[in-house]
Amino acid sequence: MSNFEDLSDEIIISIFEYLTLEEFSSIFGQLNNRLACIVFDHPWTQHRLNIQMIAKDEAIEEKIKFINDMKLTSRISAIHIRPHCSYQSINEFNKRNPLENFDKLRALSLNHVTLEEGESIFSPECLSKLKHLARIRLIFSLKIEQNEYCLRLERLIAQILIHPSLRHVILQTARSLDFSQLQLPSPVEYLDIDYCSFQSLYTLFQFTPSLRHLTATIAIYGESNTQQTPIFPVLNSLKLNLSIPAFDHLLSFLEKFPKLQKLHIVTYSVIEPLSFTSSWIKLITEHLPVLYKFKRESNVPLENIEEYIKLFHWLNGWRSIDKSVPNGSNYSRMTVINIRY
Repeated sequence: MSNFEDLSDEIIISIFEYLTLEEFSSIFGQLNNRLACIVFDHPWTQHRLNIQMIAKDEAIEEKIKFINDMKLTSRISAIHIRPHCSYQSINEFNKRNPLENFDKLRALSLNHVTLEEGESIFSPECLSKLKHLARIRLIFSLKIEQNEYCLRLERLIAQILIHPSLRHVILQTARSLDFSQLQLPSPVEYLDIDYCSFQSLYTLFQFTPSLRHLTATIAIYGESNTQQTPIFPVLNSLKLNLSIPAFDHLLSFLEKFPKLQKLHIVTYSVIEPLSFTSSWIKLITEHLPVLYKFKRESNVPLENIEEYIKLFHWLNGWRSIDKSVPNGSNYSRMTVINIRY
């Protein structure tokens, strides 16, 4: 077995890709000249920065000082800021070392970000400098700010979604999104949103021709107008969490995606009627011909579990995997996975 120092620069760099700057700072004094050069000077080396549970300005100052001393601002490819609560550490970090300076940034994850912080960070000037940013994960603070909060949030999300290099987006917002301010095509291929309606998804589809994977929580009930979306994205993978009874809307929605390969439906908040369960194989046979993986999670009354499972034992090359989890005295959480060979 080779010694660590005998490995090639490329192999060492591949190992470093799994380390954060915090881990680098803890071993920096132990590095020899060659490894230090690879860590801090090699053009292939990129670093991840995690800032978690910060409650003091000194902690932010210390991390920024380390970044500046090592001249790493232009070498960091991923940043994850996770304050303990809605404390303004994201804003403080951005004031001391604006995110627009991290011109090699490819991934950005922000927890407890306020709308005001989001507007400051994702200004048109900042986004224009983040030419490599491909992945964004934003968990917004539950604090609802005044002064046209919903309109400002929609404008911010629209501005982010049309960023030309963006491909992967995860959004958790304090209010439902309707994508009313999205007016230009978005290059996003993967989207995860936690609070919306079927109507808002139809609006979204008008501007996301490249979308291939969608995860969404349907928490708002309303009439859906599909006429405004004559062309739907070619979704390959879809996961829907239904926190409201909207089975009719769901069927109509799924029929729009005949090239769907993976489908995952979750309805833990409502009990699925057996009459609807029996229609799944008919829906898939008639409208989803290339589907090869179907996952269903739902609450089922204890007396109906056996009949419920039988309805998912399909013929014609389908294999069923069943799992039951006790959930109270009257019903159980069921997971059924059907795989077509």
